[in-house]
Amino acid sequence: MASQSIQRETLDGNTIRLSADRCSFTYRRLKPGILLMTIAGNDHGQFGAAAIDEVNAEFERFGIVTLYVDTRAAAGPSTSVMEAWTAYFSANRSKLRRVAIMVPPESKLLHLTVSIVQHLSGMGGVLQIFGDIDRFQATIQQDVPGCVL
Repeated sequence: MASQSIQRETLDGNTIRLSADRCSFTYRRLKPGILLMTIAGNDHGQFGAAAIDEVNAEFERFGIVTLYVDTRAAAGPSTSVMEAWTAYFSANRSKLRRVAIMVPPESKLLHLTVSIVQHLSGMGGVLQIFGDIDRFQATIQQDVPGCVL
């Protein structure tokens, strides 16, 4: 259930942060249609659809989106959050050029959760899971040369 206290901040012309209940989602447009989403804390559903709405806004602006997700500071999401992202990816597969998710290698639960989302959403090769920050960074730099996390 969404919290009544979601805060939305515009950090600069390309970066927005949503915060609620010791969790945040930061969205940084690396270039048109390429979005870096950084998650910190534990998403237990306090954002409702707000976290997904920010990705939808990118679709509305640019059509097809490449989504990079950095979960190095995240805890595993709740089952309802995992189900929401699974349904979202499944429904929007044709609008996603790539979804690349950085999962810290020490977070076995988060890796399992993302693997389940990958499988159940039918995203196959579109959703890639990275356990190495250098490989994740190199993948981003293929789309956005010189980008540094």
